[in-house]
Amino acid sequence: MKPFTLIALVVLIIPIPILASESYWNTVDRLNRRTCPSTQCGVVGRLFFREGATVYEVRNGWARITPAYNASCKNGHSEYVDSGNSACIASNGIHGGKFSEWVAFKYLSKNRPPDPAEDETGLAGILGKSDDYHLYKDQFLKTASALISQKICTLKDFQEGWGFTKSTTYPNQPVYFTYCGGMHKRNKIHLNVQSGKIFR
Repeated sequence: MKPFTLIALVVLIIPIPILASESYWNTVDRLNRRTCPSTQCGVVGRLFFREGATVYEVRNGWARITPAYNASCKNGHSEYVDSGNSACIASNGIHGGKFSEWVAFKYLSKNRPPDPAEDETGLAGILGKSDDYHLYKDQFLKTASALISQKICTLKDFQEGWGFTKSTTYPNQPVYFTYCGGMHKRNKIHLNVQSGKIFR
């Protein structure tokens, strides 16, 4: 009996690899969040520059950044997929109606990229919380200054609204929005940073 007991004990103390979660930061402008570790899998959103993510697992150059969650499958397709493959099938990373999010690991860093607005003051400092501020600083400043001078917006509006936010209504266009005079739909002002056009 003793040999069997020893064997069982040895089996129990063999270390089992456990993947500890770690914090990382996105280093590129947009990083696709996919339903599985492949460019053939559906895109369910994006990480912005300097946005943090928890890495639970790294596999073949891909990082899993969420636990599995409900894919909201309807008629065989996930309602969470913004673009690409939306099929609720195993090859798309959807098992039993659930999937985890994956991103390309090479674009993540243990060190958060420097804040492009770290030394900014005044209006520039307020707008520094805007999405993609490092790309469109000049356009954001120009537009905000014009909106304030025309009394459409106030400095407080930009302080409370955290500058300009990337619009999900226009996902494939360089459109950002802010709220002026309240947080209702009628107070929402859009900006196309490419053309400089402002619209509601």
